[in-house]
Amino acid sequence: MVIKFRILLDTEKNVFRDIEIEDSQTFEALHYSILDAFEWEADEMASFYASNEDWEKGDEIPLMDIQEEFGPKSLKIMSQIKLSDLINEVGQKYIYVFDFLLMWCFYVDVLEIKAAEEGIDYPQLTMIYGDVPNRTEKAPVDFSGEKDESTLDDEEDNEDDDDFNFDDLINN
Repeated sequence: MVIKFRILLDTEKNVFRDIEIEDSQTFEALHYSILDAFEWEADEMASFYASNEDWEKGDEIPLMDIQEEFGPKSLKIMSQIKLSDLINEVGQKYIYVFDFLLMWCFYVDVLEIKAAEEGIDYPQLTMIYGDVPNRTEKAPVDFSGEKDESTLDDEEDNEDDDDFNFDDLINN
């Protein structure tokens, strides 16, 4: 069987690719197919996450198992999971995150599951829409938890002082 995916890049402009790949292939093969379709180098970490209709992250499928360094829980990695192990119906959704510093996010939607066509080499790119941004021009994600000084001033200016009137509480 062949699974047809729509891979939508989370960016301001509409950019997506449709990829068909055999269900006997692994999530690692899909990972490389996505990067090929967007013409990006496979030089960063990545993970797939099972998702739902609201695009919430579920179980992770990492490219590599780094849990030994960070904890006892070990996850199956992309090369160990065939697409057919987890994908069995149209409409299933995954989130694919590439480069955990720049956090490029892709929405992966199963469009079709069909019989393979003779003479077709899979995976194959079946649709290209939109221009892919330069992947290195995106600003890194700030994981510090600190807010930008300019936004702190704006937040303080917008505070509602009328929410609590202590004089009214005392006088009542």
